[in-house]
Formats: sequence, C-alpha cells, structure tokens
Amino acid sequence: MIFFEALQYCINNNLIFAAYRLPHSDSVRLIVQKKPAAQKVKITSRLFLQKGFVISPFIENESNYSYLISPDLNYKSTDYSGFSELEKLPANPFTRAETSEMTISRKAFIIQVEEIKEAILEKKFQKAVISRIKTVQKEYKHKLTEIFKLLIHFYPNAFVYLFNIEGQLWMGATPEPLLCSHINELVTVSLAGTRKFNHENLNLHNWSNKEKVEQELVSLFIENALQKLKIPYLQKDGPYTKKAGNLVHLRTDFTFDFHKVNGQLGKLVKELHPTSAVCGFPKKASMEFITSIEKHNRGYYSGFLGPLNLDERLQLFVNLRCMQVMPDCLILHVGAGITADSIPEEEWAETEIKAETLLSVIHKV
Repeated sequence: MIFFEALQYCINNNLIFAAYRLPHSDSVRLIVQKKPAAQKVKITSRLFLQKGFVISPFIENESNYSYLISPDLNYKSTDYSGFSELEKLPANPFTRAETSEMTISRKAFIIQVEEIKEAILEKKFQKAVISRIKTVQKEYKHKLTEIFKLLIHFYPNAFVYLFNIEGQLWMGATPEPLLCSHINELVTVSLAGTRKFNHENLNLHNWSNKEKVEQELVSLFIENALQKLKIPYLQKDGPYTKKAGNLVHLRTDFTFDFHKVNGQLGKLVKELHPTSAVCGFPKKASMEFITSIEKHNRGYYSGFLGPLNLDERLQLFVNLRCMQVMPDCLILHVGAGITADSIPEEEWAETEIKAETLLSVIHKV
C-alpha cells in the first residue's frame, strides 16, 4: 500500500482522519484516529495545548460541533513508512450526515442581496456575507483521492484538505489563513474581493471602490479584535493583490508577537472567527441577519480547520472553496460579501466564479 492508497483506505472504511497539504509545501500529511468515537471540543486556550487536527463550524450548535482528530497514526507522503497498523483498524459503520440541500435560484439570491443592501441603508450593519450551495449529482466517493491530488496540483498556494468525522466528509482548497504561527510570530490576514485571474486584475488600481471598502472592513474587524484583547501588531502589509488558483483577491497581512497573546489564544480565535470576510461587519448584527435569510445549514463552510502543534506549529485556515461529500452528490458552498455598492447580478456572478475553483477539478474526473 502506498500513501494515496492508504488515504483511499481511510475513505472506504469510514475511519476518522484528516489529510492535508499546507500552502507551498510538497508534503501531504495523513493523520488517523484509532478510536471510532469522535472527540468533541470547545474552542478554549486549553485546546491549543493539544495535538491533532481541529475542525470548527461556522456556528456551533446541536447540529454542528467542533472536533479534534487525534494523530494516533501519522504519515507523510514524502517519507516511506508501512501502513500495517492502519490496515488493522476495523471499518466504522457509516453515519450519514444531515444536510439541508437547499439550492436557491438566481432570482431568489438576487432578492436576498437586495434585502441585505436595504438593511445596510438602514444602518443595521455595513457588510454581510450571503452564501449559497451548488449540487453536483453523482457518486464521487471512489474518486475523492483523485480530486484531492488534482486540487494539490492546481492550487499550490492553498491549504488543501480532506477530512472525515461523524459522517462529515469534507474537502477543499482554501486560500485564507485564519491564524498561523511562524517561529515566535503569529499571522492573520484579511482577504476579500474576488476576480478572475489575469494580469490586469493583479493591479490594485483596477479594483473598484466597492471591492476596496469590502476588504478594508475585514482589516478593520481584525484590528478591532486585536485591540479588544490588547494585542499589538508588529507589522501590517497591504492591501495587495494575491493570486489564488484561477482567482485574485485583495489581501492584508497582520503579524504580531506570539508571546503578546499571553495565554489568550482561545479568546483570540473566538474573536477572529467568523471573520468579516465570511460573516460581515459588525459581526453580531450581520450574523443575525444572514442566518435569518439563508435557507441552508452552512455546516463547516466558513468555519475553520487545520493542524494543532503538529511540527510544533499552529496552522488554522478559514474553510472556503469547499464541498461536503454525500453518498450520491457533492454539495459545494460559495458566498459573496455584500456592501452598499454591491450590484446583485455581479454578486451572483462572483459566486459562480468561486464555485469554478472546485468544479473545474471535479469535471476532470
């Protein structure tokens, strides 16, 4: 058995596992939990002292929990090691995840955008992010390893992952770090605004005021979160354009001293999540509004996930450009940030462009 055969073995036997490739890395990691029972966790500072792979939803509730996958078995694609211990693990009984497969029409989406713009004009909030789903009707379980490898190939700058826990089987290639460590520093980013990749769109001056304001609101959200916890940032770089596969985004990086967090890592993550890039600004008012008009359960879309203290690093990413794998279909999640200057038809088009990140790969298999 070779590495990707081991990954397919985990899928086929419904094991609790996470496979991932960090941005700009040549190595794929596979961690497998031996115990069949999922480990539910709370996002506290104590959690960040543990090792494993954390998964947290957009909103924690009775349908969507945060989990930690224990790295009982740990493999790298760049290091040969036998998989005899993995092959001894018994298959888990399959538990189908609940989902609200609620696709909405273009017309209904545009009405939702207009409702958000009206609320912005009434000064209820300045920005809200609305999401929708696209369904690809076909059984893909036996093709997941192939799709995963293609995502790694086509999106070298993204965090590419595949995880399974409690009947939740998800895959994605996200361009957005939530909180990542590097030596004694932590980095978070504001990422907003989406265009198709071309050399014209790499020029910041060609972006509209709407797109720049949308990105500024995400940066302001991060600055407010750091200020609330009295964490000074060392450096702010941006905004600048950042290529992500077939797309380009506006991005600003914030770097701060790990030691200045002073044991508040859990609080910091809770302040940052969900970011303005996936929820809105201010957070509370925009979240209340979008959850009142969205007809589907986001689940782990626009939540966060990533390895904790594996290789002594923290690598958390916002779960974008992702899909939930069901027995008979794939459910793709996409969203758009709405401000006062949004044009509803253009916001629909942006969600279509974002969906193409995954669809272009799915269609290859």
